[in-house]
Amino acid sequence: MRVSNRQIMDTITKNLFQNEKRLLELQNKISSGKRINRPSDDPLGMKRVLDYRKLLAQIKQYKKNIAYGETWLKDTESVLGSVSDLLRRAKEIAVYQATGTSTAQTREIAAQEVKNLYDQIIQLANSKWKGNFIFAGYQTKTNLPPFSRDEDYNATYQGDTGKIEVIVGEGNKVTINLHGQEVFSQEVDIFLTLKELKESLENNDPEMIGSLVEEIDKAFNQIDRYRAEVGARINRLESAENYWNNFNLNIEKALSDTEDADLTEVMTDLLSQQAVYQASLATTARIIQPSLIDFLR
Repeated sequence: MRVSNRQIMDTITKNLFQNEKRLLELQNKISSGKRINRPSDDPLGMKRVLDYRKLLAQIKQYKKNIAYGETWLKDTESVLGSVSDLLRRAKEIAVYQATGTSTAQTREIAAQEVKNLYDQIIQLANSKWKGNFIFAGYQTKTNLPPFSRDEDYNATYQGDTGKIEVIVGEGNKVTINLHGQEVFSQEVDIFLTLKELKESLENNDPEMIGSLVEEIDKAFNQIDRYRAEVGARINRLESAENYWNNFNLNIEKALSDTEDADLTEVMTDLLSQQAVYQASLATTARIIQPSLIDFLR
């Protein structure tokens, strides 16, 4: 069978295009650093790459949630620590003013300090984190703070009992807030106790003042229990964070092993392919006669 010049030309052109395509693929791998740049490069590998990327996105969101929760809880722990310090001072006042060495005058002065302690704790109970009331339940962004008081030092809770949760893993949630009702009045009504202390000091009633020491102790312990609970939640979030950090490294390595190119190997292939391509061009130049008559034969 006679082979025409056109057939020769078509075969040579096809081979040149294939060599050029292979050369371009190797150049893309070097420039991108990736072994897989499109699904056709490795369909099964691309599926694994997409699965790894999806998992990394989930891990990123979990870590973001954990960071949010950790900051909220640490701020809560700090506020509770301040409340604890103020209650400790209230107990010191009650213990000292219940003794016979105190007078109506010293108790009147102490009553003023207790008023200040009361207002400071109200202020702490209305603390915000990034514009959110931390003890208001779900009512984090309302115009009303969770606690208010009237002129007679009667406190009112204006939040709710909602629990704010963050997702830190599949089916794994952690509550990051404490609502004001449980913290400040679950067992001991802290504001009522301070009000009674203030009034007992104003009334120069050492017996009543002494009877409130135990209630203030209970209030102090109440706050410390919630501090411990907050600490346990922070530890849980930190454990989850460590887990996802380690898991993230493993997934990133698996993704790299699947997707990234071995640049040393690719560079070797590229040099080899360049040599093949140059040889193809040289061979083509010798075979194809630049004659229109020969080309049309």
